[in-house]
Amino acid sequence: MHHLWPDAPVTELSAEVRLGLRSDKMHYFLAVTDEPIGFCQLSFRFDYVPGSSNTPTAFIEGIYVAEPERDNDVATKLIEAAASFARSNGCDEIASDTEIENTGSQQFHERVGFQEVERTVHYIKKISRYE
Repeated sequence: MHHLWPDAPVTELSAEVRLGLRSDKMHYFLAVTDEPIGFCQLSFRFDYVPGSSNTPTAFIEGIYVAEPERDNDVATKLIEAAASFARSNGCDEIASDTEIENTGSQQFHERVGFQEVERTVHYIKKISRYE
C-alpha cells in the first residue's frame, strides 16, 4: 500500500489495513505471482457517492500494480474481482475516484468501463485564527 500512498506513514497504513479487516469494512484483492504484484482496496459506502443511484455503493478506495506488471491486465482483473464480490454482496454499481491531474488513472478507469460523472475542486479556509 505504501507504493500507492507514499506520503502516508507505513505504521498508519498497517493500522488502517488491520482495522479494516477486523471491522469487515474494507476488502482487499491481491494479485500474486511469486510475490505480491498488486492490490485493490474496496469498501461499501452508504453515504453520498457522485453518480450512484443505490446504497450501498461499492467503492474502489485504491488500486496499485507494480510497474513491470502494468501492461498485463492485472489492474483490470483486480477490478473485475472487486466488481464480482460487490455484485455478490448486493451492489449494482461500483465507483472510484482519482485526482483531477492524474490523467493516467482517468484513462485506466475509462478503459475498464467507468464513466466520469463529476469533476470537483475542493476548498478550505482556516477560520480559527482569522482576524
